[in-house]
Amino acid sequence: MQKLYITAVVTFSGKTALALGIGLKLQAAGHKVGYFKPVSTQPYMAEGRLADEDVVFVRRMLGIDTPAWELSPVIIDEALFQSLISGSSTRDFVKEIKDAYQRIGQGKDVLLVEGGASMREGYAIGLNTTMMAETLELPTLGVVRYRSGLMLIDDILALQFRMKERLLGVVINSVPAEMMEQTRGQVVPYLQKHGIKVYGVLPHQQELMAISVGELMQTLSAKVLTGANRTDALVENLSVGAMSVESALPRFRRTLNKAVITGGDRADIQAAALETSTVALILTGNLQPSSTVVKRAEELGVAVLVVPGNTMETVEAVERVFGKTRLNLPEKMNRFQAMLDAHFDWKGLFADMGL
Repeated sequence: MQKLYITAVVTFSGKTALALGIGLKLQAAGHKVGYFKPVSTQPYMAEGRLADEDVVFVRRMLGIDTPAWELSPVIIDEALFQSLISGSSTRDFVKEIKDAYQRIGQGKDVLLVEGGASMREGYAIGLNTTMMAETLELPTLGVVRYRSGLMLIDDILALQFRMKERLLGVVINSVPAEMMEQTRGQVVPYLQKHGIKVYGVLPHQQELMAISVGELMQTLSAKVLTGANRTDALVENLSVGAMSVESALPRFRRTLNKAVITGGDRADIQAAALETSTVALILTGNLQPSSTVVKRAEELGVAVLVVPGNTMETVEAVERVFGKTRLNLPEKMNRFQAMLDAHFDWKGLFADMGL
């Protein structure tokens, strides 16, 4: 069995999306693929059991029969956190993870192991990213999100320092269009001189960062006034209408495919948003909009969602999920796979994995 540990330096780097993309590519080539996420800090209820949110999604996409809660044996929820800091936990995390790893890998050609959300994770249970790779003897692929040229190089060199010979190479993700030439022409050769292989430089695609209207409905437990049939519509940007309509309108005009969060009593802001590129209106304070706003939204196909929280609470709730690459819509998954085929060195990675 071949194995690959896919980990990230910072949060929201596209690690889960890349793991899924690799898994689907391997399946298309005829390989039996397993998936394992040893440690999770994203507790999620699946069929009445504690699981990991990303695991539930990847398991479904890869058609894996093993229950989601077995694919992620250590999930750090509030109860486990309290037992850790109080010293009352008696769990042998290393043994649990090793045992699950052996079970899940049986009968597989390739086992993809997903690391934590960042290099900081795992210290609380005594198994950080480096220790996990050493414990399970995992060759590692690092996913590094572009933040700036300097930060990119520092992130990758820091990853190399930590992972040492375990590091197969890296994928540079979400590179702005204006920085692609410098990244490919200067940063990649610089990294190669330092012994780091770069398997891909992936361009930033705002569409992949988008969240669907359906996900907004679920995240916010919203009352849906219009747009119940537009759950797959994608929101690419977020605007907050807490200012005067004169100040808001120029911003609304510049921001495409957006959701506007504003008070349910701000009819002026709502009307302005509806005259620009708006996918959803999120109205806070559990306040109903006017019939005129509802009628206009229906005509334009804009979803109107009423939520109980105030504007700040609602913004914080949306920002916690916004910007995370979610590929649960066929359109997004197809776009991501096409991007990988155009910018990723499949042949090089699979050869280095021994496939």
